[in-house]
Amino acid sequence: MNIQSSNRKCHCICFVGGLFVFWYIFRQQWTNFLFKPSLRVWHSNEQRISRPNYINRDHGFCGPCPQDQQISNAWRLIDLIHEIPSTHPFLVNIGAASANGGQYDPTFTLLNETESFSALLVDPNTNPALFNAYPHRSNIQIIHDFIWSETIIETIFKRYRIPQNLTILKVDIDSYECTLLQTILQANYRPQFIHTEFNPIFRPPIIFKPIYNSTTKYDWQPALWATSGPFYGCSLSALSRIVSSFDYVLLDVDFWDVIYIQRQLAVSYHIQVPANDEIAYRNGFLNHSCFPYCKQNVKLYNNQIADAIEIALQKSNFNETMKQILDIYAPISTKTNVKHPYIIST
Repeated sequence: MNIQSSNRKCHCICFVGGLFVFWYIFRQQWTNFLFKPSLRVWHSNEQRISRPNYINRDHGFCGPCPQDQQISNAWRLIDLIHEIPSTHPFLVNIGAASANGGQYDPTFTLLNETESFSALLVDPNTNPALFNAYPHRSNIQIIHDFIWSETIIETIFKRYRIPQNLTILKVDIDSYECTLLQTILQANYRPQFIHTEFNPIFRPPIIFKPIYNSTTKYDWQPALWATSGPFYGCSLSALSRIVSSFDYVLLDVDFWDVIYIQRQLAVSYHIQVPANDEIAYRNGFLNHSCFPYCKQNVKLYNNQIADAIEIALQKSNFNETMKQILDIYAPISTKTNVKHPYIIST
């Protein structure tokens, strides 16, 4: 066989081999497209699977909302654990201080009724009246420390040997939830569930996020969590954008609380989720029985800002209009005398 004939044969084999590889990859991708398991979604409250009602005491912080209006049928963490059991259940609760010794915290029922759950409860507040109702077990540890994005991995997650695949991460710091969650997820920690709070005055699809700066974190006046302005946390859509990039989906909105779940878990266990942020927000916040009372609490829902947002949404220059409004309320740094930076967009 001459060299030219040998080359033709080699080229033919390579061509056929290439076609086979292309066909195999195409078949795999097409099969995945056709048979990929999908999320179970609901678009209206009528399509939503009914859940038992319970009193969410956290809603009582919303002005004068009476107990009979604090009713919720959203997912509770304890319900989710029953649906999706964990081999080594572990909770990290950042911002664990709560009224009645911790009883208003969304993780309280879970820890109180599930002895197998280990937990690290973190909060800078040292007042025992905000923690003494939590179960006193050897597998529950309470520490008092400040939580900052640049230190949380080393001082909390690594120091206390938090498992990479923990069960629940709960974050409630009334300021930089977006930045903190992004830091934790970028460090390859993958909780099954994320429970956090959002700033409800910015309805979907608005992206609002206070920009964290480690050099000015102590000196904002007023503090982000102690102001009647809109800087006490990021919007629902800002949160969703961050966690969705790590393959989480929104599971439920319960007033200003939101739960995210790993997408694969939702698919594997056939967990029903809202079709999008707007639907979850409308059903879980705007239509909540505590909403009229929330509007009376200017710290949580400044009606002047809410009205200004609705007007801005009708304009073509939404970002510029909102910046003019937000700059009025922005905290000032006592170090630099500049206004708190933020991101606002749709």
